[in-house]
Amino acid sequence: MRNLKITALILLLAFQLNAQDASIQYPFQTTRQLDQISIGIGGGLDYGGFGGNVTYYPAKSVGLFGGVGYALAGVGFNAGVKFRYVPDKPDSKVHPFGLVMYGYNAAIAVLNASQHNRLFYGPTLGGGIDFHLNPLKRGYWSFAIFVPIRSSEVDDYIEHLENDYGAEFQTGLFPITASIGYRFILN
Repeated sequence: MRNLKITALILLLAFQLNAQDASIQYPFQTTRQLDQISIGIGGGLDYGGFGGNVTYYPAKSVGLFGGVGYALAGVGFNAGVKFRYVPDKPDSKVHPFGLVMYGYNAAIAVLNASQHNRLFYGPTLGGGIDFHLNPLKRGYWSFAIFVPIRSSEVDDYIEHLENDYGAEFQTGLFPITASIGYRFILN
């Protein structure tokens, strides 16, 4: 009887050690964290300037988002649709995306004359990558480049400030903009 107990104990110990080894090789979660709902903080048009962004994916590759933040000339808002490509490899770190949004796409801030500060709204197209340093973590970096489609109203306003108020602009508006942010997966 004693030998049977020792044999059972050795077998139980062997199974336990094997189970621990298997859990190291094949952890419970072997696939990446793919967000259905995430929030992000960062800077860029999709964050409303320097602010936050919430994205909801009703489908695996299509998300709806909204952003609000400080845009140098006031509070900026943006909302749009994000189309992401999720590679089949569960350990993939890069997920490219494209997006279309509407919201603030130009901010005119006049030093020492904030009464002339103004935000302009319109459509913007963009693309970028979501970079998962560790695909099993619940957060990732997002980088994007945007092409704002601005109306002539923006240039007319700049010309108005220069001609009527003597404002001087060191640089013009860039034809492309960028954003960077960190996203936290909620679900």
